[in-house]
Amino acid sequence: MNTLRKVLLGAGIGILVALVGVGIFGAHGLIRLHQLRAERAAMENEKAGLEQDNQFMSERIEALKTDLKYLEQQARKKLGMIKPDEVIIKLPEDQSGQGTPDKTQDPPKTNQEHKN
Repeated sequence: MNTLRKVLLGAGIGILVALVGVGIFGAHGLIRLHQLRAERAAMENEKAGLEQDNQFMSERIEALKTDLKYLEQQARKKLGMIKPDEVIIKLPEDQSGQGTPDKTQDPPKTNQEHKN
């Protein structure tokens, strides 16, 4: 009887250890939960960046539709358009051959943004 009790106790402990191992290391265990939480945080950060980009693009689209000065500025910059009485002077490129970097300006603030 004593031997049977030892065998059952050993089997019970073995099953308990196996269940704990599966709970920690299994497909739905704690390690996987930690990995999924890290992935979720990374995706939320990416989403926030994309939402910010989307907001910027929406503001830019609205400015291109409604602000003629901004539209003219972008046409001059991107398409090289000039007025009939203007002259373009090209400056030499810098030592790296890259010229000055093109920095896109933010669209002008709308009336709604000034109210906030």
